[in-house]
Amino acid sequence: MNHILNALVVDQSADYCEKLRTVLASAGFDVDVAQSGKEGLNKAEKQRYRLVCCSDNLTDYASSEFCSQLRAIGGYDFTTLLVLTEQDNSKMLKQALLAGATDIFTKTDLSEMDTYLCRLSQRETRQLTGRVLFIEDSRVLQTIIIDLLTDMGLDVDAYNYAETAWDAFKGGDYDLVITDIMLEGSMSGITLVRKIRRMECHFSDVPIIATSGFDNVSRKIELFHLGVNDYVSKPIIREELRQRVFNHITSYQTTQELRAQQKSLHSLAMLDETTGLFNRHALREFAGKYFSEAQRFNRPLTLAVIDIDHMKQINENSGYAQADLMLSELGLWMKRHVRDVDLIARWAGDELVLLLPDCSIDAAEIMMERMIRQLKKFKPANIEVTFSIGLAELREGKDDNMNTLFECADKAMYQAKMAGRNCVKQYQESQENTDKE
Repeated sequence: MNHILNALVVDQSADYCEKLRTVLASAGFDVDVAQSGKEGLNKAEKQRYRLVCCSDNLTDYASSEFCSQLRAIGGYDFTTLLVLTEQDNSKMLKQALLAGATDIFTKTDLSEMDTYLCRLSQRETRQLTGRVLFIEDSRVLQTIIIDLLTDMGLDVDAYNYAETAWDAFKGGDYDLVITDIMLEGSMSGITLVRKIRRMECHFSDVPIIATSGFDNVSRKIELFHLGVNDYVSKPIIREELRQRVFNHITSYQTTQELRAQQKSLHSLAMLDETTGLFNRHALREFAGKYFSEAQRFNRPLTLAVIDIDHMKQINENSGYAQADLMLSELGLWMKRHVRDVDLIARWAGDELVLLLPDCSIDAAEIMMERMIRQLKKFKPANIEVTFSIGLAELREGKDDNMNTLFECADKAMYQAKMAGRNCVKQYQESQENTDKE
């Protein structure tokens, strides 16, 4: 893709031409100047310009006539054509637009025009990055479109059949799908669109441009109902397809970036910075699902309150920086030593909470005792660490929730402290609340 942008300014005022040349140059344009309509048209016939700026008060041409004659020159169908006016004249402006002007600006407001030109330059010179899945059974058209897409900076996976394209789509991560509707083979483009939109993953949101030689209104509406984002009739106009591809890919990628940022922010809000475990907020948000499923399907659910013994002494003896390193290494270690279905979170400075679905309190006690034994062999940040652990299980006939089960497990954890620490205790209905040492 040629990134050099060129512009032609047609105005009889040398001073204004110089002012506009400065504005255009700052937006990235190489500028030629003509001081009459005839000179401008002669230059346009000899060289293709991406932008033409024409004054509305030329001595030899009305702006509408200049626009008409410029558009009649081969290759100027899609050139940006701006008319520059001394003052608003609604009738003249309407005639210019009807004759092919792209837009109209007043000569006195160069700042507004500068903004427009900068955006035009960015749009014209920006190289896209991304992957396109392209399905077309016409070899000639396929070659033309592949050249267009690769010229825009895109990677293209091209197929003649929807069946092979579908296999590629399931294993890829695409930013756009362009598919002909009428394809050879057992699968049509319509079926491919339907399959993509029925997928239960983020791939199903990819923008789809449908192409067809049948420019039928009812067919278009049917395709939009199926989930296509756009429709391009054949024969395909390169510049039209280029702009549609640009708009869909940039919009999709922007949306994906926003989703990734939101996910990242959500993760940060849910994680404890020191241990890398979930924080109290995350535990409360996710716990509801654990409790509802356990109660609905009559499955066991055990909650463990894990207290790091002598945390105050660790801080005083090792220093807070070393203690934080210990917590960080401990968090990684604990994530490796619990099941994938378990939910572990840092509740407070020295307290962790572990939710164990489909796990009875007796099975949980065995797991926690094994964890305590393994912890003896692991010295995070070269610090000896022990746990006092209290367990509580969902009780039959009780309307337990996160708060009630935590209170029970917390009481059991106090009992473990009273029993000398570095041990596991189950909550007993008869046990009384004790103060933590």
